[in-house]
Amino acid sequence: MKLRQIFFATTLSLGLLLSPSAAFAKAKIQIAILLDSSNSMDGLIDQTRTQLWEIVNALTSVTKDGEIPELEVALYHYGNDHLPSQEGFLTLLNGFTSELDLVSEKLFSIDTNGGQEYAGWVINSALKELNWSAEDENFRVIFIAGNEPFDQGPVDWKDSVETAANRDILVNTIYCGNPESEDRTFWVSGAQAGQGDHFNINHNRTVTFIESPYDADIALWNQRLNETYIPYGIEGEIGQERQQVEDANAGTNIASRGASKASGYYRNASWDLVDALDEERVQLAELTDADLPEAMQGMTLAQKREYVAQRQEERARIQAILRDLNQKRADYVAQQTQANSEGEDTLDSVTIQALRQQLTAKGFEFQ
Repeated sequence: MKLRQIFFATTLSLGLLLSPSAAFAKAKIQIAILLDSSNSMDGLIDQTRTQLWEIVNALTSVTKDGEIPELEVALYHYGNDHLPSQEGFLTLLNGFTSELDLVSEKLFSIDTNGGQEYAGWVINSALKELNWSAEDENFRVIFIAGNEPFDQGPVDWKDSVETAANRDILVNTIYCGNPESEDRTFWVSGAQAGQGDHFNINHNRTVTFIESPYDADIALWNQRLNETYIPYGIEGEIGQERQQVEDANAGTNIASRGASKASGYYRNASWDLVDALDEERVQLAELTDADLPEAMQGMTLAQKREYVAQRQEERARIQAILRDLNQKRADYVAQQTQANSEGEDTLDSVTIQALRQQLTAKGFEFQ
């Protein structure tokens, strides 16, 4: 059992109020994703929806000072006539959150529509509106993707990108268009000024899902994993339903999502009692029956602690099974991919490439 799990089980059984987060300071990875949602960007949005979990999975082996860091993701979309013109045709879908189901939900809420694509404005908004960490050892990055000139709009892209660089927030630019287009020029310059990387992708490429002999088992254990979650409070039913909806949204990609849910990055403290106690969001003794699911109502405090501990132990067991299945699946897919090599010009491949290089430069390690 991992050190943090042992700590949690011990403090829970003793009724202590300390949490692993209080005892172990953890580094943080903050990723802001800024997506062009104009008419021509349906492919980009679809790639992001299906490849979110692949990107998360690529980070599951990352550590800093021997600990798995916290992962927070924020999401904007811009360049859409449905969005307020006075706000630069952009909107913040979610601020930095560790609850990845919420990010997935927001991705599936995006409708594309023609508009003015103000890259400088949306970067500036992300810098001002998001709760960026002030700790130097943490990793902060913006990924902005689009296919129109980077210099559109009343907010100077140079000012926005230089402000980010001065705050040690990297800016990676992803141009979704003809690599020979003149429109690409400032996208390259934006990455250079933002001390990040520039990429060109085929946003209309349909990512081929490679079936494996392990997919059915992963789907089965994923559903069993869901049964270890304990909804509590006003967000309980909402969060539990969201979990099921995003499983359905994953479709054939449920194997990739299942792997993410078996990682330390899949956290749901706003609605799941196990995660909430782990992060010291709540105190079990202060929750009323009305805050708890029917199965826990009427229990003594000792019984509640035992019930939560059992769910936590079962979750850890299932996650270990899922990690083993995912490793077997990954090995199988790697062989198939090598045999049927395709160009690495999709959103997940360039994002993972950038994160590997930039996190390593920041002192994070890939195990």
